[in-house]
Amino acid sequence: MKFLATLGAILPCLALVSADFLPDVHNAAPGASNVKERIRPPEGMSAYDVFYAKGQRVYQCNPERTGFQHWYSVQTLGSLYPTKDRQPPFDLQGSEIGSISVAPLNSSVADPMDVIPVIYYYPDGSWVGTSRPLATTTREEGRAERGDAGNLDDHLEPAAFNSEDGYLSHAKYVVRLGSLDGAVPAPEDCDIKGKTVIKPFTAYYLMYTNQEGEELLRTEREEWNRMIEEYRPNDNGLGF
Repeated sequence: MKFLATLGAILPCLALVSADFLPDVHNAAPGASNVKERIRPPEGMSAYDVFYAKGQRVYQCNPERTGFQHWYSVQTLGSLYPTKDRQPPFDLQGSEIGSISVAPLNSSVADPMDVIPVIYYYPDGSWVGTSRPLATTTREEGRAERGDAGNLDDHLEPAAFNSEDGYLSHAKYVVRLGSLDGAVPAPEDCDIKGKTVIKPFTAYYLMYTNQEGEELLRTEREEWNRMIEEYRPNDNGLGF
């Protein structure tokens, strides 16, 4: 009975996992067709899910440094929400399906140059970690038409680390799309070392996989559906 109770608790999540793959997203969320060529993953990759993210970025001032380390993004924390078969607003309380965390992490030194973004998927505990963006819209001509001086860029990141199994183990590339707010503070506002500024942001994250990943996702979906059917409680509340 304990197993049946556990299964009953995760069935809503399995419905999300077993939804159709996403050559495009047929609702208000952006899909593969909305990804600009400059940040599009390589040929042979297809989008299989898109999450809505809402969170905050923490910037820390260091007047002694230049470039991106003048206002260094020391932390990004956000919740992920499903968009499949849903209409906005996506960020309904209690519907969180994962999280994103970005921090300058290194196994041996403090204050490293690189940051490690990690996306975690609540239903099965799988995760994907990405590295530096391969391409961004930062210097794209016409970005000002969106008022993008105050918005994060959109970008393409390769998967650098994955969990050994689970939904996000198949992610090969991640595209951040439709980013709003969260941009770095003005350089002249960095006047005190250690000063922090917290900026809210929203964005969409598209997960891309290859043909092998699609086949594995399909197999896993069929297995979930089989298990759900096999253990579906009958009239007497038992799964047999």
